[in-house]
Amino acid sequence: MTLFVATLVLLAILLALLWLLFGSPTNEAVLSLDARQIEKVLPVNCRHFPQISQLLSQDDNQFMRKRAPHDMESRWRAERRRILKQYLSGLRQDFTSLERLAHLIAVLSPEIAKRQEWEWLWLAAQFHFSYRMLALKLALGSLSPEGLAGLTQMIAGLTSELETRMALIAEHSPSRMRTDVGG
Repeated sequence: MTLFVATLVLLAILLALLWLLFGSPTNEAVLSLDARQIEKVLPVNCRHFPQISQLLSQDDNQFMRKRAPHDMESRWRAERRRILKQYLSGLRQDFTSLERLAHLIAVLSPEIAKRQEWEWLWLAAQFHFSYRMLALKLALGSLSPEGLAGLTQMIAGLTSELETRMALIAEHSPSRMRTDVGG
């Protein structure tokens, strides 16, 4: 019975991955993004990681535990958890925006090999799994800066790669070729 359930779960995951890669139709509205709209999809929340990392400092925990009254410490922990939930949600928004941008780049750039799309899909699966694990740890009260750093690094790496791809697309765009030929 357990083998049957595991097989069904694996099949469902495989079908979901295939649908994500091949099933979403090209949307003409997506193809008409201009530079201002592209700037809106670049990550903004992950830039606040240094402040969030400080929020997770063990020194602050020890200070509050030793010096603050219990009710104040409880409120402080609740507020800290609320801020961390917002940051984690912001990281998910950043990554979701980057996924849309990656899809747009894949549509606009025929040079993007299926292998690259699979790598992006694998990165998305890793991100979403890590995100869920961190959300669970946060709910249980044991979130570490390393987990958030990993998500932030995934976003930074994907951002860098997509910016490089956008630059290559811009270099080979028809409007660029016309200005190079004419000028």
